[in-house]
Amino acid sequence: MGMGEEGYAGGGGGGGDYNTLLPQGLQLLNNGYDGVVVKVDDHLPDTWCNSVLLGLEVVLARASSVLYRATRRRAYFRSVTVVVPAHWSPTRCPRPLNATAVPTTPPAITVTRPHPVYAHTPWTLQVGGCGRPGRSIYLTPQYLADRNFSDTLGDPGRVLVQEWAKYRWGVFEEYGHPDDPLYPAFHRTATHAHTPTGCSNIPVHGSTSACDDYRESSCRFTPSAGNNDGVTSSLMYLHHLPHVTQFCDAATHRSSPPTKHNALCTHRSVWDVLLQHPDFSNNSNLGGEATRDVTPTLTFVRPAPTRYVIVVEDTTIMNVQKRWEYLRKAVRKLLVYDVPAGSEVGVVLFDQTSYVKLPLTPTPSTLDERQRLATASMPRNPSTIPQSQKCIICGLEQAVRMLENGGWGAAGGVILLVTSGSPLPLTPYDVKQMGAAVTERGVKVVPIIYPVTDRNPKPTSGVEKLAQLSGTQSFAVLDEGIGSDSKVSMMVCLMDALYAALRLFIPDAEQLPLLVHKKEFPGGIMSISQGTFNIDESLGGEVRFALTYYALGHVGNMVNLINPHGLMLETLHIQEEDGDVNSIFVTVRNAMPGVWTYRVENRADSHQSLYVRVLATPRAANISSITNADAITLNAWTSNTASPINVSDTENPVVVYAQVWSGGAPVVSAKVEASLQRLGVNSTGSRYAPTNFLLFDNGNGDSDLTRNDGVYSRYLPPIEAPAARYILTVSLTDNSGSAQIVISTHTPIAPRPRLFSGSHLPYSGHVGTVGAHYTRTHTYNPAWPRCCGSVVPYTTGRPTGQLYRTITVGVLDLDGGLHSLAHIPPSRIADLRAEINGAAQQVTFYWTAPGDRRDHGTAMQYEVVYSKVAADTGRGTGETASEWTTPNRVGIASVHTVRWGRHDGVYYVAIRAVSRTGVRGPWSNTAEVFMPHAPTTTEINTRGSTQGGAVGGTVGELGVTTPQPNPLSTRNILAIVGVACGILVVILIMAVYYLLVVTRRRRHHQEKKAIEVLEPVATTTPGGCDTDSETDSITKPPPPPEAMVVGEAEVTGKRAMSPIQSWPASTLLAEHERRHPHDAPDGGEGGELALHQPDLGVPYMPTVHPAPPHPFYYHTPNGHYIEDNLPMDSGSMISTQPSESLPVYKVDSNTSDNLRQAPSSVSATPVSWEGGRRSGPMKVPPPTPPKPTLSAHLTLGGVAATPMGAERKRRNVTQV
Repeated sequence: MGMGEEGYAGGGGGGGDYNTLLPQGLQLLNNGYDGVVVKVDDHLPDTWCNSVLLGLEVVLARASSVLYRATRRRAYFRSVTVVVPAHWSPTRCPRPLNATAVPTTPPAITVTRPHPVYAHTPWTLQVGGCGRPGRSIYLTPQYLADRNFSDTLGDPGRVLVQEWAKYRWGVFEEYGHPDDPLYPAFHRTATHAHTPTGCSNIPVHGSTSACDDYRESSCRFTPSAGNNDGVTSSLMYLHHLPHVTQFCDAATHRSSPPTKHNALCTHRSVWDVLLQHPDFSNNSNLGGEATRDVTPTLTFVRPAPTRYVIVVEDTTIMNVQKRWEYLRKAVRKLLVYDVPAGSEVGVVLFDQTSYVKLPLTPTPSTLDERQRLATASMPRNPSTIPQSQKCIICGLEQAVRMLENGGWGAAGGVILLVTSGSPLPLTPYDVKQMGAAVTERGVKVVPIIYPVTDRNPKPTSGVEKLAQLSGTQSFAVLDEGIGSDSKVSMMVCLMDALYAALRLFIPDAEQLPLLVHKKEFPGGIMSISQGTFNIDESLGGEVRFALTYYALGHVGNMVNLINPHGLMLETLHIQEEDGDVNSIFVTVRNAMPGVWTYRVENRADSHQSLYVRVLATPRAANISSITNADAITLNAWTSNTASPINVSDTENPVVVYAQVWSGGAPVVSAKVEASLQRLGVNSTGSRYAPTNFLLFDNGNGDSDLTRNDGVYSRYLPPIEAPAARYILTVSLTDNSGSAQIVISTHTPIAPRPRLFSGSHLPYSGHVGTVGAHYTRTHTYNPAWPRCCGSVVPYTTGRPTGQLYRTITVGVLDLDGGLHSLAHIPPSRIADLRAEINGAAQQVTFYWTAPGDRRDHGTAMQYEVVYSKVAADTGRGTGETASEWTTPNRVGIASVHTVRWGRHDGVYYVAIRAVSRTGVRGPWSNTAEVFMPHAPTTTEINTRGSTQGGAVGGTVGELGVTTPQPNPLSTRNILAIVGVACGILVVILIMAVYYLLVVTRRRRHHQEKKAIEVLEPVATTTPGGCDTDSETDSITKPPPPPEAMVVGEAEVTGKRAMSPIQSWPASTLLAEHERRHPHDAPDGGEGGELALHQPDLGVPYMPTVHPAPPHPFYYHTPNGHYIEDNLPMDSGSMISTQPSESLPVYKVDSNTSDNLRQAPSSVSATPVSWEGGRRSGPMKVPPPTPPKPTLSAHLTLGGVAATPMGAERKRRNVTQV
């Protein structure tokens, strides 16, 4: 819905004067609402006429009585206009249908198809904050026709009053929603574990469905029907109870429940918000008579054709360069190609007077007739009257007279005013005079400033004021003249502005095609210009490819279109050249969905360009297709039409909104981007760089109220620049395939129609009998989906496919940014919530990060307070949490976990952001925290939360501690780096000391031990072995204490030796000679061996030829024989010390002397080498101690043993 369609700018977090936000024409005078408009969707067939019209009579009459009592006799519905589709036949309707102009007031109630989530439940689209009006109330024809809904949803009169309160006064529901993360259906109180969320004057009796956790969606509260007679409020909560007729006021309001109203209206009661509304402020509309008849008067009308009057300035300013020529071509293009068939159009020119060039004429349907109509609409040359003598009011009055003489009256007419602007700012008298001439007669005016000759235009109080008065938008086209010539971009921008002006009043894509692609291709390079555009599944009925040029010679012969399958279309025979609008058109009907490619031969001059525009209409409905859907539309508006907009105003910020819907279904997860393009040129003669910013549908509760409702929004960025004029555009893409259309999962119901007869009389809502009509108890069904919570809880979506849309919102005059905007505060956090981890005594908080200046940038820090009173906490009163996590970038979901040490009741926590200039934002909604005592049998997890990360610190005196310190300053970071570097230096010094000193000592020690081995002294230890040898590295565990022989002393502090290591040199030599008496060949002496290799307890072996292990059996204290496999290339083996009382060891004389490959590790299981290798230990009688010789088994001192009987050298004792 564009701004012009609604006629006002409903305002999110944005502020502004109430009178600029409220719909024009809807007024409360003498307690009665006049100008209420009900719009029936054009897509509904006329078979619904009887049920819809009579159902509206009943529902509105009942709602008027309820409204009068709820407002304490201060408001009711007095007159209502119901606009039915133009194609409805009067013969099918029970009431007369008057053909008249469509009311200019935007519809307060829309009767349309079911919502994909809320189905037939009435709901209101609210995009603004507390006190801001909604967009519209939505009812379905089934709801109006089926009396069963009165039982399942409550009395329709009360239901409608609840929605009217949201729409008109900007209040919100006071009930919770199952599964809603922010507004749950139950909450904790000091005395009850779970209490239904709501507001009532006294406690409500009822029952809760069986559920394990009150946060489950199946857990619901059902009020009792018989014992709640004393419950009289609130209509925003218990509208279905028989005696509820009031709103909660200051005396009955409950500020602690986590309702949407408490969160967004800062814990004020509904009645308090109502009293601040212009309907009731300053003692307006005080209580009326108790016996007043409040039955509304309904008028049923069919809309007359939309009437457009183009009012064009005709002075000498248009006779410069090609301004007039471009203006003629743009108006012609509007009449021939854009204005829907059946509309009426007229043209008025003005200079110092005004005259009619084209009277109101129905727009023909054929191209030839349209072209003849356009030819007669504009003269070929402008007048010679100076600009200073022009009379704008003359042109406007002439247009109004044309509308009045057309037979439908002036109301509902549209004036497209094309002028160079006011030579002087309009005085208040001028504005009043224009308002009396135009807006007071119900005429909409869209100013289009052409051309803007100022190189840096400033905001002015000119004809743009008419857009604010009539609730539309203004547009502007910058002059781009070059000598006596003009750039064709001027003409293209004017064409776009006229098309955007039509879009304000024709949201239906079937009547006005959607712009799906536009692009500029600069000339001067003589190349092939190519691009792509996407036709999504909802479009393709007719695709029109338009190529606009300065001169026909700037377009070469090649204009190609390639469909998504790669097939090139032959466009030569389907091209339509229209030199009167400087365009070439290629129309493709039933276009294939997907990505299309185009190639154009670009011959434009260096100062000109080629412009491509692609428009498409919806595809014809196909009931057999499961993917058939309405066209995806993009509509955008702002929260305030005041001009100029003061960007430094902290009380009235402006929000940009974009609604992306497919019919009535929201499109979620799309990428919506707004762009502010400053008019004029910079010091280098170039255009200013645009300011781009994304819009969010994240339900942060401030600029965006509800997630996944298809409405994307964000505050205008605080631009620090001199006062200037900007063009606001919004574009839509599928966000790399993420965008989805919410589809319905509800089973269609067969309506049970109300049996209205032709003589049916509408309900008469006399105040004196209102109680009798509303005491019947209805079978209320709480499981029915209800709007709107913090998120639209859809479960099924259909991908949109590749998608692109763009729309021009209009001109925004921004002022107040010349000086610093450091005083702009961060935006409000309105989606704070808490999750409790009782076992760990932790609370995890969730919220959406605000900005530094509203919702732009990144804030510096947070401030947090908590107390036991929700309203006090919401005002920032309470104890303070000293530390909190660092703010994330705006729009990012934030999480923070704390230890909670309070167990004495329910606490409420609030947070606010602080900007980098120290400006504090508003306090957030309150998050409810109740921490039970930790279970005595459960270990409390103090190392981290199962929900939110690690936690450090301990529980402080205030009950809250935070796990993360404040961000480190630069000084602290440098100090930490310095300490770390110092530690590294110390470690390096110690490493050098170890290498130079310790290693040297160890080498000296080893050499000394080697000498002791070679030249033994009389004072050696038993066994002649150094027990601290570095090569003795293979360790074995000592035998268990119980296995030791009684009386044998345990050797401590030394490592046990293998049998060989415990023999003296003489024994080794004797054993060697016994085993190998003929080892040494002639002439081979071991004396030639170099003795530079020390003997470290085991024979040295060259690393080139590792020796195999040799088994040695030795006796253990328990009488077993254990094999010790001694690898000849290893360090040393560990065994027990030999004992004089034990037999010595058996040495296998049959062991081969050939070298074998050493195993990778010593086996832990003893084995025998007799008769082949067998696993397992062998227990044999103790052998007789042999007289071994060393040569039988060892190869010494660097002499490698060789296979196949290689010669060996004998070693003497000294060499050993």
